[in-house]
Amino acid sequence: MLQNYFKIAWRNLIRNKTYSLLILSGLATGMTCALALWLYVHDELSFDRYHRYTDRIYRLNLHIKWSENEYKLSMASAPFGPVLRDEYPEIEKTLRVKKGAQLFRVGEKSLNVKELICADSTLFTFFDYEFVEGSAQNALKGKNSVVLTEKLAVNLFGRTTGIIGNFVTVKDSIPFSVTGVIREAPTNHHLKFEAILPYTNEAVSRVQLDKWDGFNTFTYLLLNDAKAAAKLEDKLPAFYKKYIAERIGDTDGTKVKFAISLQPLGDIHLHSSHLMGEENGSTMAYVYTFSIIGLFILLIAIVNYINLATARSAGRAKEIGIRKSVGSQWSQLIGQFLSESLLMAFLALLTSILLLNLLLPFFNDISGKSLTIKFLDLKTWTFCLGFTLLTGLASGVYPAFILSRFRPEQVLKGTPGRNSSGVIFRQSLVVLQFFISMVMIAGTITVYRQLNFMRTTQLGFNQRLVIRMPLQSPLLQENANVLKERILQNPLVENAALTNGSIGDQLNNKTTFSFYKNGSEESVSAEYFNVDADFTDVLQIPIADGRSFSDRLDHDSSNAVLINQAMLERLGWKSYRDGLIELNTRKVPVTGVISDFHLRSLHNQIEPLVLVLKKEKTDNLLVKVSGADLPKTIAALRKTFNDVNGNQPFEYHFLDQAFAKQYRTDEQKGQLFLAFSTIAIIIACLGLFGLATFMAEQRKKEIGVRKVLGASITSIVSMLSGDFLKLVLVAMVIAFPVGLYLMEKWLGNFAYKITPDWWIFPLAAGLSILIAIITVSFQSVRAALTNPVKSLRSE
Repeated sequence: MLQNYFKIAWRNLIRNKTYSLLILSGLATGMTCALALWLYVHDELSFDRYHRYTDRIYRLNLHIKWSENEYKLSMASAPFGPVLRDEYPEIEKTLRVKKGAQLFRVGEKSLNVKELICADSTLFTFFDYEFVEGSAQNALKGKNSVVLTEKLAVNLFGRTTGIIGNFVTVKDSIPFSVTGVIREAPTNHHLKFEAILPYTNEAVSRVQLDKWDGFNTFTYLLLNDAKAAAKLEDKLPAFYKKYIAERIGDTDGTKVKFAISLQPLGDIHLHSSHLMGEENGSTMAYVYTFSIIGLFILLIAIVNYINLATARSAGRAKEIGIRKSVGSQWSQLIGQFLSESLLMAFLALLTSILLLNLLLPFFNDISGKSLTIKFLDLKTWTFCLGFTLLTGLASGVYPAFILSRFRPEQVLKGTPGRNSSGVIFRQSLVVLQFFISMVMIAGTITVYRQLNFMRTTQLGFNQRLVIRMPLQSPLLQENANVLKERILQNPLVENAALTNGSIGDQLNNKTTFSFYKNGSEESVSAEYFNVDADFTDVLQIPIADGRSFSDRLDHDSSNAVLINQAMLERLGWKSYRDGLIELNTRKVPVTGVISDFHLRSLHNQIEPLVLVLKKEKTDNLLVKVSGADLPKTIAALRKTFNDVNGNQPFEYHFLDQAFAKQYRTDEQKGQLFLAFSTIAIIIACLGLFGLATFMAEQRKKEIGVRKVLGASITSIVSMLSGDFLKLVLVAMVIAFPVGLYLMEKWLGNFAYKITPDWWIFPLAAGLSILIAIITVSFQSVRAALTNPVKSLRSE
């Protein structure tokens, strides 16, 4: 019986090629998009789920608030881990990790290792890494041991084996022995690194192991029992009062709100964007967004099937009447129609897998992922088969019930009757399709307007033609002023400045400054970094009040401080002259106020900032170039750099590129949104085209009568197109509030953003109407041009 169902289903599909092609195109495209987005969402949700102890690993997060200052941190200080382990028996092991960058050298070859972590030896207990050489038991045992990834080992030694015991020089002078080589961590691991150094080696980790208020270390806990996390978290306020409160000046434990929370390892990737320094990370909002888009596209494809299957019911009415007359049961007819939808779904699955395999490299390029289809994985095929069955049943259930209810005595007379509820249902489905399309069009416009706003908004300084050169080598840092003076001798260089601050990149150091006004003290948390006297000139940062730094004034050599307008507003001062700031245990006046400028992307609010004039301890050189001959300028900078210190490889990037990099994730999401919105509209148009075709076929006698009575082609086209345009207008009314809500939710992720404009929805509706007219008019004009004699000759 089942074999017979599928044989007849196949014959029906072959007999109606146009109909079958429309259905297959829509379903295959919808399934391809849904599968691609499933791969994306599955990858996002799979982060750190593969580790052996995933369910027992937690990261410490801190929420610190006092007065009007607030920190939300994913980092604790160095003593947290060991003291927590000794204090609470629920904790089996602890792990401390600090990110950084260092200069590595082997012989004459040197590399800037930009992604490096300093970690405790327990790292290999917490996380599962595959060793190519060495072992987890012996790696990081000594203070001068280093573990390399395969890629870095090849870059340094030219091979991945036979290098255990070889030495790598770090920071120009510190030798580290290679104790292990591991494969690169999977892309769905939240820690990215090229090398691992011992956390306890303070010379490279730059931590103070006994300092409680230096919040620069990721701290992980491995619990004996995952269920103990809630009880342990309840005990942590007492831990704060016992070990931390007095050390940060909260003598009675009530002045500072200091909340310590435990974040499950599996939540880190998608639930950390509210934490300082992780604002640009992935969020569940994107997971929900792309899940909904995938479901929407698949839903549009399913709606197409339902609409087209029910629209051509009149064409199959006699077939159903004959089947019922010769004894076919209702359940057999249901089985026949469901077998057709399932067969179409399986054909669409095969087509979609081929399409996905071809398009996956392009999808990876847009999304920034490295997704693959695991053809040999049983879970993959289980999901695909379940997904196909669900799609086939969802597509076929309604048409099967509608078609199987036809009465044989009516259909064999040629009067199957009109089902008004079926017409209303089909119209509702068309409204649903265009509602989804309009929301996606409006969403795409909003995404691109916001991205354009971020790209074109003035940052408060001139980033154009400013080159940042990192100074990783300690010897190069000592000779930084020599390098700067040599570079300034180049006529293609306009100016240069030294700093240890990060602009357009990672978070800068934050600390608490004490300000004094009329004898009262106020503590304010702020980002700060050292700069030389040319910093504001190189970046063309306006001075809002007072003056900038000057090398010509002896006072500025040790007492010069600039604050930004956000700091002045935070203090509530009318002028920078109203008070003093404590610097190196001395109370000194503020030199001036700089205009607010963005240190990072527009995801981040401009916060209070303190610039300290100090030429020492700088690790970045900013060079303003003329732009007259960039290749020649870069070549000259390279030569000068290598002449001053050839131990460090010459690296550079333009500041505008650094800011553009921060928007790359948003731009990737925008490109995905545009691509899938376009696909959704195309699928909707396929269904609309097919529906218009069958509506015109169903009304061909009516059109013939109207033409005989004198109706013009224009009036007939208007009549046929008008029915669809009414549905598009209904969809617009529903899409407006829903789309506005979704746009405001998405824009809430940005500190600086556009305001959703009312005109977006009429524009989206206009585009939808235009698309609908173009799609429907072809069939409407064709029907209107048909000779009425052909339509009426059977009468």
